[in-house]
Amino acid sequence: MTRIANLPWYDFPETAASTDAFWRAVAARLRSAGIADVPDELARDDAHDEQWRHPRLLLSQACGYDVLYDSRAHLRAIARPQFSVPGCAGGGYQSAIVVRADAPLRTLEDLRGSVCAVNERTSHSGTNALRALIAPLARAGRFFREVAMTGAHTTSMEMLRDGQADVACVDVVVLALARRLRSAEMSDLCEIARTAPAPAPPLVTSHATEPEVVAALREALSGALADPSLRRVREDLLIEGWHPCAASTYDALCAFEQPALEHGYFELPAPITSPLSMNGRA
Repeated sequence: MTRIANLPWYDFPETAASTDAFWRAVAARLRSAGIADVPDELARDDAHDEQWRHPRLLLSQACGYDVLYDSRAHLRAIARPQFSVPGCAGGGYQSAIVVRADAPLRTLEDLRGSVCAVNERTSHSGTNALRALIAPLARAGRFFREVAMTGAHTTSMEMLRDGQADVACVDVVVLALARRLRSAEMSDLCEIARTAPAPAPPLVTSHATEPEVVAALREALSGALADPSLRRVREDLLIEGWHPCAASTYDALCAFEQPALEHGYFELPAPITSPLSMNGRA
């Protein structure tokens, strides 16, 4: 049975050709290393969280929060990208607090009583990082008037533009791609704050993936990221390198939960197995 590969995190339609080219370069190197059943194409039609549970998962990308909690039993983190985006030094990344440019919201305190768009409960960039900033400002465990689940950072920004939400916390890599690819739409939005840096979302494989295949994956990634013929592809995807990592790399995300635990702030959603959800309020 052919293995599964997908790179869903920053796979904009406008950059799909570059994502495909990057995968083909990695796949060719894997085959040259003798790895069998390497897929020709990325599997974009199936839900990525279902793919994560499959023992034939060869390569995907997840949030560090997924690796830390709900998908820890299924996913092995193997590398974190180095993005060519401000705020992503040393294999890290941040999130931007984004509002409509015409809204009278310029500080975190201004956001009190607003509608917050959240991409996913297991998103560090969209929920966990934001929670750390808001928890000290909450009163009796509340800060926002409403929290709307959207399913994606891009959908959260669409809700901002349409007036269905007032604020969203957006991964700076998504924000940089959107500004470059959809500049006219993004002109209606502005950034008012940044979250603290965290380890960038990891490239992952199944825990069932053989050690020799994991080693070949890392070699293939290194080769693709050093290949001069892929320079334009890497520029399109805002990737300039990678750092080896393991699941323990993402233990750093626990520190972002502490302000909420200390202040009793459980308004924003959290992974099912997170201490925040275990308080019965998330």
